Amino acid sequence: MELRKLNLQDAEAEWEYTTALPADENGLTNPFHGVSYDDYMEKVLPELISYEHPVNMPDWFVPETRYYLWDKGQLVGEFRIRHYLTEALKNGAGHIGYSILKDARGKGYGTAGLKLTVEIAKTIIPEDEIYLRVNKDNIASQKVMLKNGAYVAGEDEEHYLMRIPKTTMVFAEKKSMRLLFTIDSEDYQGCTHTYIRNSARSIIIKNNRIAMIHSLKYDYYEFPGGGIETGEDPVDTVIRETMEEAGLSVIRDSVTEYGYVHRIQKSTTVESECFIQDNLYYLCAVEEKTVSQKLDDYEADEKFTLEFVKPEEAIRTNLMEGHGPKDRRMLVREAKVLELLIAEGYFSKSDKMMNK
Repeated sequence: MELRKLNLQDAEAEWEYTTALPADENGLTNPFHGVSYDDYMEKVLPELISYEHPVNMPDWFVPETRYYLWDKGQLVGEFRIRHYLTEALKNGAGHIGYSILKDARGKGYGTAGLKLTVEIAKTIIPEDEIYLRVNKDNIASQKVMLKNGAYVAGEDEEHYLMRIPKTTMVFAEKKSMRLLFTIDSEDYQGCTHTYIRNSARSIIIKNNRIAMIHSLKYDYYEFPGGGIETGEDPVDTVIRETMEEAGLSVIRDSVTEYGYVHRIQKSTTVESECFIQDNLYYLCAVEEKTVSQKLDDYEADEKFTLEFVKPEEAIRTNLMEGHGPKDRRMLVREAKVLELLIAEGYFSKSDKMMNK
C-alpha cells in the first residue's frame, strides 16, 4: 500500500476516481464530479497540480497537495493536504480531507491512508497539530481519526473539530498513552450521530491492595475517576475526581501514565446515538490524610464508598451477574484492567514504587 502524489502517469485512474466522486460527500467537496476525460486532461489535472505551488491565486488561497492511495494496483482513496491554515480553516475543514472508494470502504483503507498522510503532513505544515473536521453523523471517519491519535478539540452544530499532535504529547488525551484494549460492541450501525466523552481514572496501590469505589447499592467496583471537562488536563481530572469520589489527595508529581481503553457502543440513553470514549488510567500516589467525599446525587444514592480491596475480589465481584442498571461492559472493563495490572506484576512491586 502506498500514497502517490497526483501525477500524469496515473491520470486515467485519477480521472475515473475524480469524476465518480460526488460533488459533496460528508463535507468533502468535489467540483469536478462528472467531468469528461478530455476536460480532465486539458484543464482539471493541470489545475490540480498547480495547487501545490500556486501562481496568480487570490490571497486567501492555501496551497494544497493531492495524494492517492494505491493497493495492489488499484486506486482506493484520495487524500488532500493543505500546507497551512487560515483562521477560517482552523475552525473549518482543517489540513486534511479524504475520501475512500465506495467499494473499498470498511477494509481499513481510511485508517491506513490517513496514517500515511499524517506522516507527510508533519513535514509540510507549520502548525503544532494537524487539524481535521468530521461530520457528527460520520461515525466511520470518526473512528479512523481516533485510531490515528486524534482527540476532540471542539465542535459546532454539525461537526467535531479533531486534532492530531505532530509530536508525542505528555497527556494521553492526545494519544501518547498505550492502548490497553478496545471494547467495540458493534451495535451502532443504525446510529445517526455520536457523543464523545473521555474519562480519566486513578490506580492507587497500597500493601498489594487497590483503591476502588464500591457501590454498596449495586455491589460493583470501579476505579476512582470521571469525565474530562472541555479543555481540562486529564491529570487535573484524575486529581479532582479522586478527591471528590474517594476523599484521597493525589500527589501530582507521582502521576504516571498506565494506558487507555477505547470504547465504542450504541448509547444506553439516546436511541440514535453512538457513544465513543477513551478511558485513561494513571498510576498515582496519595497523601496519607483523607478528606470528605463530594459525591454527585447518583453517587450518593449508590452509596459510593472507598475500599482498599484485593484485586481478585474486585474482579470476582464485577464479573458476577446482577448489578442493577449498571452497564456490564463498564464492569468488565475495570476487571480487565485489574487483570492486566496483576499480570504485569504491579501487586508484587514495592509500596515505594507505587507510593513515592
